[in-house]
Amino acid sequence: MALVVICGQPCSGKSTAALCLASALEAMEPKPKVRIIDEFSLNLSRNRSYADMTAEKNLRGVLRSEVDRSLSKENITIVDSLNNIKGYRYELWCLARAAGIRYCVLFCDAEENYCREWNNNRQEKEEYSYEMKIFDDLIRRFERPDCRNRWDCPLFELFPSKDGIDKSSPAITDAASYLTRRVDSKTRDIKVLQPTIATQNLRTTESNTLYELDKATQEVVNAIVEAQNQALGRRIGLPELRSLRRTFIKLTGQTSLSGRPPPSDADSAKRMFVDYLNREIGAS
Repeated sequence: MALVVICGQPCSGKSTAALCLASALEAMEPKPKVRIIDEFSLNLSRNRSYADMTAEKNLRGVLRSEVDRSLSKENITIVDSLNNIKGYRYELWCLARAAGIRYCVLFCDAEENYCREWNNNRQEKEEYSYEMKIFDDLIRRFERPDCRNRWDCPLFELFPSKDGIDKSSPAITDAASYLTRRVDSKTRDIKVLQPTIATQNLRTTESNTLYELDKATQEVVNAIVEAQNQALGRRIGLPELRSLRRTFIKLTGQTSLSGRPPPSDADSAKRMFVDYLNREIGAS
C-alpha cells in the first residue's frame, strides 16, 4: 500500500512522529495495517550500530532487508530511522517502486540545539541516547531531503523545536490523508510508483514453465536466507538475492523465446539458479 520514510537528525522527534502518524492512520476508515520498523524492533543498539562506517552500513542493510520483506499492497510500512543518506533514501524509493506502492518522506526538521538537548536529557537511558562523538558525527553528515528529488517526494515537513509533534500536526494529517486517499481521476496529486521492466518478471506464453521457474528460484532464495541466519561469514542481502533472481528469470525467459530450451523441471531450475548465483556473487 505505502512506504513512509521518517527522516531527521538524531533526537529530532522521529520516533514520536512515527507513532503519531501510525495513530492517525489507524483512526482512518477503513483502518489500514501499519507497521513501524526501527532499530529497537530489530534489537539493534544505536551506539553500536553507528559506531563506525562498517556497523552503519550493516545497519542500513538489515533495515533495508526488513523493509523489503514488509512491503505489500495491503499494509503501510513506516521506517523510523535516521535515513540520513540520500543514496539510502533512493534505495528505499526503489523498493517502493518495485512493489508498485505509494511513497513519501516525513522530515523532522529540528534545530541542532534542540536535538542536542534532547540527547543530553536521555543520557540516563543508554538505549535511547547517542554518545557525544557519534552524535556530532551524525549531525555533521546529515543530508537534508529535497522535494526536487524523486526519492524525497512528496515531502512532509515537521518542525518539532517550534511546533512540537502530535497527531493533529499539519504534516501528520497531510501525510495520513495522502497515504489513504482513494486514487481516481480527480486525485492526480496521489502518485503510485510503477515497477519498471527491470523489476517485473518477463511474461512468456509458457505460463506453466514460468510459474515453476519462479517457484523453484524462490525456494532457493528462502533456503539461502535461512542458512545465513544460522551461519557466520559474508551475508548476501535479500534485495541483492531478489535482484539476481529477477535477472535470472528474465534471462532464462529470453533464451526460451530464442529457441533454447528452458529448465526441464524444478530440480534443473534450482541447479541452474545456484550456478548462476555462484558465478555472479563470485565475480562481485
